[in-house]
Amino acid sequence: MREIIFSLVFLLCTVNLFVSSVSVARKPQTIKKWTIQMVGYSPMKNDDYVAVSMEAPTGYIVGYEPLANADRVHHMLLYGCTRPYAESGFWRGESTCGGGGAHILYAWARNAPNLELPKGVGFAIGDSSGESGIKYLVLQVHYAAPFAGRVSDYSGITLKVAAEQPPNLAAVYLIVSGSPIPPHQPAFQNNMSCTYPSSTVLHPFAFRTHTHKMGRLVSAFYKRDGHWTMIGKRNPQWPQLFEDISRPMEIHEGDFIAGSCRFDSSGESKPTPMGSMGSNEMCNFYMMVYYKASDENPFPFGAYCSNGVPAHSFDDYPVEGTELLPARPELEHHAHQSAVPFGVIEEAKFTHIGPVKLGQVAGLSFDPSHNLVVFHRGKRVWNGDTFNGANVLNNKNPIDEDVIVISKMEGKNASLVAKTGKGLFFLPHGIFVDSDNSIYTTDVGSHTVAKWKMNADSSLSKVWEVGTPLVPGAGSTHFCKPTGVVVKGGSIFVSDGYCNDRVVELTLDGKYRSEFKGQGGFKIPHDIVSNSDTHNLYVADRENGRVHELRNDGSIVSIFTSGLFNNIYSVDTHGDSVFMIPGEFRATQFGGEELPIAVFVGRAGSGLTEYGFAPTSGPFTRPHIVRVCPHGDHVYVGDIDESSPVIWKFKIQHEGANHETDGGTLSFFSTLSLPYTPDVSSGYSFLVFFLFIVFVVGAGVWAKRKFSEKTPQSSFSRTGFKPLRMEDNIGVSSDESDAD
Repeated sequence: MREIIFSLVFLLCTVNLFVSSVSVARKPQTIKKWTIQMVGYSPMKNDDYVAVSMEAPTGYIVGYEPLANADRVHHMLLYGCTRPYAESGFWRGESTCGGGGAHILYAWARNAPNLELPKGVGFAIGDSSGESGIKYLVLQVHYAAPFAGRVSDYSGITLKVAAEQPPNLAAVYLIVSGSPIPPHQPAFQNNMSCTYPSSTVLHPFAFRTHTHKMGRLVSAFYKRDGHWTMIGKRNPQWPQLFEDISRPMEIHEGDFIAGSCRFDSSGESKPTPMGSMGSNEMCNFYMMVYYKASDENPFPFGAYCSNGVPAHSFDDYPVEGTELLPARPELEHHAHQSAVPFGVIEEAKFTHIGPVKLGQVAGLSFDPSHNLVVFHRGKRVWNGDTFNGANVLNNKNPIDEDVIVISKMEGKNASLVAKTGKGLFFLPHGIFVDSDNSIYTTDVGSHTVAKWKMNADSSLSKVWEVGTPLVPGAGSTHFCKPTGVVVKGGSIFVSDGYCNDRVVELTLDGKYRSEFKGQGGFKIPHDIVSNSDTHNLYVADRENGRVHELRNDGSIVSIFTSGLFNNIYSVDTHGDSVFMIPGEFRATQFGGEELPIAVFVGRAGSGLTEYGFAPTSGPFTRPHIVRVCPHGDHVYVGDIDESSPVIWKFKIQHEGANHETDGGTLSFFSTLSLPYTPDVSSGYSFLVFFLFIVFVVGAGVWAKRKFSEKTPQSSFSRTGFKPLRMEDNIGVSSDESDAD
């Protein structure tokens, strides 16, 4: 036995040296991100269809990141077109492609998460698309109903595009029925079918189902030589994602492809036609397939399968394809499309809190009781005479008014809970209240950051103060017009905005710890907040017109920028939503229209704007601060207009308590078999492992035979599997990265 072990070690070392000598380092694959979005559209009617187009980049789509929510959008379809329907780049109506091919590349509905294709598979677009001629991408968006309030939508899809051609090309094969649904039927089956005509072998690897409210199940099979094989089935009331197919399968020329939708029309009094309106129904099964890149393209003009064979062909359709799946309430809740129109409604605006007339509203926060804490300037106004050329405050007398006002907000009423701060502040700017009800403030007039405790009589006691009062400066002991403050974990972060363009990290007792200046440098970091879900920092980089999403050390997660704004005064977050507001109207033309100031809402981690909203009673004038209440259903905006400073209150209207995408509740991981592609680097590990198993088994067999211990033997082979990943989180907004 000793000789066998020695031989085994020797051979493994030999294999190691041999494989190492022939291993070739693989060049990382270059991935770029391209986003196609709506142009700030607000639906004008029920079942409003609109589309936008862009020239297709050259490459291969390997992943999709939807930027939408079922509260606002019924569904989205991405088409690859030879030409778009209109040259304008935006149009209303259901049209998508002009002349030439029309290829479905992706479909989204009911809060489906991100989709990443298997390694070695991609959709060819642009100059890479060959005879398919996909020169343009067209995004069609269906809105079920108009929004409430003044809301603009920027929903879209980010494409992950690889430069190198994969060994397999992808396509979406749509199986669709056009037959109407009779009324009073608790279980009506609507069938669709065709015969696959091409000699190119298809490998289905994912599927998606789509119906409207009456759909209960959608399934699809293919039949060869009298044998049915299920492609997949799914409840269309669940998130309408592309679910991976866990077993390898092939569709050959002449195979019969069939699908069936089960509908419950018990509550209907008349037939329901198939159609695009919400009052209609749909019966769609989207099958994502791949084929070898070296094979002939089976779908040069689009991949569609409809009622192409006699009805009796379904006489032996498997019963499994009509039986309902077990209930999944958590999925149905996640996918629920609101019956209440989404909107952001102007609920009230306040010039007074109780008897207190508001001055310029510089800062807002919430105390542990969810009361709104207002930091205003009373009668003092910041104008061109407030500071001298060295950033020293001219009026060195503190404000003789209570500039911190605490209010209980109920509907259109703002009642006074407490007021304080008289004689303590020179020019209020930022405020934060922690879970212990400690108050943190920044004073641009005195160039200080302070921590306060509120006493029983509502007076303030100073715990500590950082910076030299009324003396601007830099370094570890001075600030110069600090703008914002937030407590995060064991640190305090201060945006030291107007002169030093930095973020300073302090210890909880106010000692200097570190600082950073952001990617490319800040230009007036004007506000800073943290996100309790992602634990990241968000900095409003005012004059650069962007928001930095950062880790504690200042490293970048994403950067929010847009042609919609070129200055950002304030930022706040709730869940995965990032609320940003410009303070001045300096935007350039966008889509031929001048855009007023609005609150823009992005998706954390994406760097992209998802929707925006503005008041209906009149425009913002000089918004300075935005804060979202702890429950996430109200947004407050503080305005510093000299003639009429106000606090705006908005209500986010949607059905249910959770407006966020909440992709983390969904995980769809399984396995997928792909054709073998040689890969020396990965082959090395497998080869060593395989030889190790062979020798161990061989040694065991030799030993057993030597001792005459005869037992039955079994062997197995294992196919390599690779996952189709349905990601739960949006990635960073960088448009280029290296990936394996």
